[in-house]
Amino acid sequence: MRDLKATLDQSVIAKLREHKPRCGAEEIPMVQGASPELRQYLNFYQLPIPHNCLNLYAGTISIERQQIVTMAWEPENCLGSVIVVHGYTDHTGLYNHLIQHLLSLQLRVICFDLPGHGLSSGKPGFILDYAEYVGVLKRIIDISQTQFGGSLHAIGQSMGGAILLKHLFEQSSQDSYPFKSLNLLAPLLQPKNWGINRWLFMLTRPFRKTLKRVFRPSSFDQEFLDFLRDRDPLQPQVLPIEWVGALDKWVRQCKHSKGSDFGVNIIQGSGDKTLDWAYNLSIFESLLPNMSLHIVDSANHHLANEIESLRTEIFTALSMDSSA
Repeated sequence: MRDLKATLDQSVIAKLREHKPRCGAEEIPMVQGASPELRQYLNFYQLPIPHNCLNLYAGTISIERQQIVTMAWEPENCLGSVIVVHGYTDHTGLYNHLIQHLLSLQLRVICFDLPGHGLSSGKPGFILDYAEYVGVLKRIIDISQTQFGGSLHAIGQSMGGAILLKHLFEQSSQDSYPFKSLNLLAPLLQPKNWGINRWLFMLTRPFRKTLKRVFRPSSFDQEFLDFLRDRDPLQPQVLPIEWVGALDKWVRQCKHSKGSDFGVNIIQGSGDKTLDWAYNLSIFESLLPNMSLHIVDSANHHLANEIESLRTEIFTALSMDSSA
């Protein structure tokens, strides 16, 4: 249960953004003593607090004039690293369940807020092309490999899965692919009613700058949904129209991709109210001949934040060889 008395106001968020240490070219600095603002942030989102057996690295990476806030939790006797890529309008603070699970497997967990998300800079939700997100991912991969070494894995939720797929499809050789395993939670391709919504977007694009945010039920965890809608100060209330165009571009790029032989593990809920998931899986199956698929009966879209009984099945379905 979340602490309903916990707060995180805009003044604390501003201090976190202003005072995050800058990452060097090859490393994220270790937190030697969490500032009051950082501790408040960690407590508010129920993220792990650093202690004698758990290191926390946190800082800001400058990438093409964007300030990307990055955090990494490192347990004792670490067996490898996992990069977690969040979904659209999400941020690191919403992934407490997944972070705790991965730490229990003795894995280092590396998270970052995409441009326009969470604590990172940028117009909220603005994106013209997922290539910008892939560029940020590549920088995170480079720093992770240089600073931490060992095996590297990746997990993506929804749009995070799309970003990881785009990165995978752009690989010139599987030999140079940095990840030992790739797990995608309800990866984003076509949303429900995409044909109608895409047509409406094309008609109204010249006349609209933003869309009002609608908080649809993406999980059966009502506490999580209430938190998103009413209490999370990092949730945008309006969305730029450009994100629909970026999604349209991704859908077309994915369908025309040459695909990959890499053994991607996809976990999908049969109760997903956000995606046209059955159609999407048919596309993924044609592009990923060695794909593994786990359907979680009744689970909704935001698999990293489903109710505990479903979340247990979802996390058990993650496929990772955690040897370094």
